[in-house]
Amino acid sequence: MDVRWLITLFAVVCVGDCQNCRGEEPKKRDCDNVCDEHNTCKIRAALLLPRNTTYDACLSAVEPVLELAMQDKAVQEAFPSWIQFEWLTYDVTDCDAAYAVISAIDAYNDCTH
Repeated sequence: MDVRWLITLFAVVCVGDCQNCRGEEPKKRDCDNVCDEHNTCKIRAALLLPRNTTYDACLSAVEPVLELAMQDKAVQEAFPSWIQFEWLTYDVTDCDAAYAVISAIDAYNDCTH
């Protein structure tokens, strides 16, 4: 039997019965729209930074700046008044790219836009 056939068979079997690396069930994502069925429109934005304060750009330093920026008249006028913003924060442990990817996936699963 050709080795390519074995690799193809292995790939098909693995794809047919795969799961995520944390053993969690996939979450149903029904939040792709900014507005819900009650016409409440909210942009859920993800902030992925380390919680560790040894980094200059950490959650505790950047989050208040973003909140303050959202209160600026120029920023408020850039978006329709009926859109709300919600910041969701995610700790990127030790500013590591691998943790950033995991946090980005978590943010996506938590319905950030």
